[in-house]
Amino acid sequence: MTLFQILMLGASAFFAFKIYQHINTLKDEQSSDSDTTDESNRSINAFSTSDAASLREKGDEEMLAGNLDMALAIYSEANIKEPNNDETLFKMGYSLAKQERYEEALEYFNDALEIDKENPFTHLEMAYVYMAQEEFASARMHLNAALELEPQLTQAQEALKKLHAAE
Repeated sequence: MTLFQILMLGASAFFAFKIYQHINTLKDEQSSDSDTTDESNRSINAFSTSDAASLREKGDEEMLAGNLDMALAIYSEANIKEPNNDETLFKMGYSLAKQERYEEALEYFNDALEIDKENPFTHLEMAYVYMAQEEFASARMHLNAALELEPQLTQAQEALKKLHAAE
């Protein structure tokens, strides 16, 4: 194993342990009738003291550095701290799509669209995933939706041209 692989394995194990701790913290809250204020504070800060917006920024930095698994873990933490945030859901889907985990990516993109149906970039990224899976009808539908929301979106225009060429 290379040093990078060992570091990534260690980081993955660390985040898996933190998720395990968080789940146990949530179970403790449900079974305990003691001081709920202390329990709430403990579960909210089970991972880190950063707020969801700061976590999204950290996740973006990891994405830019090419650390897709780390970015996904950070976005997941942001999603726990601030559930149902369309930006977080989009970024989780984007990270998964970059890892070619297409089915999972589509789930997050769909969740993001349920919150903000007017985001052309979510439609665009969904189209890219469908194109990778050779589901051209779905890709065309999302490209058209993106262009309807943002007619000057050049990425969608170019993807639509590629789609026509591929068929």
